[in-house]
Amino acid sequence: MSKFNLKLHVAFDFEVAAPDVLLSDDHRELCKRLNDGLGALVFQGMPTVTGKQLAKLGATIIAHHYHLDAENLASPPLDRVALVAAGPHLTDAELDQLANLVTGKAPTEAIEQHRFLRRQALALINEYRLVPCQIEGKVKTGGNVSDITLEATLNLTNGSVMVLEQHRQNRLQQGSQAVSLVAADGAVRFKGACEGHTLSGPVINVAISDIAQYRNALVQLWQSLH
Repeated sequence: MSKFNLKLHVAFDFEVAAPDVLLSDDHRELCKRLNDGLGALVFQGMPTVTGKQLAKLGATIIAHHYHLDAENLASPPLDRVALVAAGPHLTDAELDQLANLVTGKAPTEAIEQHRFLRRQALALINEYRLVPCQIEGKVKTGGNVSDITLEATLNLTNGSVMVLEQHRQNRLQQGSQAVSLVAADGAVRFKGACEGHTLSGPVINVAISDIAQYRNALVQLWQSLH
């Protein structure tokens, strides 16, 4: 078999007036139905015709591949709340970019849609976006329990919290509501979970939904530091 030494890419954009019954599908199902509907007549016909024309130039098709995609322009725009819930670490401009990327492609079922948008948000921006915060918790010394405040950083991208080095030896009481996180000069305050302790200090994680609730203040804080 001859080795190929040229890669040919030919693409068409078709603007189609489609019935509502077709447009009601989510992106994956829409592409599957279009793929099944176009079938061999298109996906084998194009290489056959192209091969005949290339033969006139003395060229031969060694292999071929096709890619099908579709954008449902009739889909209503995604609710901004859903985008923020999936990517609270994104700036306003990045949320707009995310909306453009997923228009017509997101599942309609709420849980699947959130998972899809979360994957796309992290694919768009997955860098650490750290903001300073304070962790308010309780420590037990001897038989006494006392309040303590630790300086830390919150990663807006995944909800992890890293206590600053000088506070890592403190062992906080554990539990799902054991600590409070405070940021942006007190404009942000919510509960966090202390899940244990390592050499890096208390293991604290914040729910992405909590970050989303205070997204505006947290993103503004992050932007002010960069």
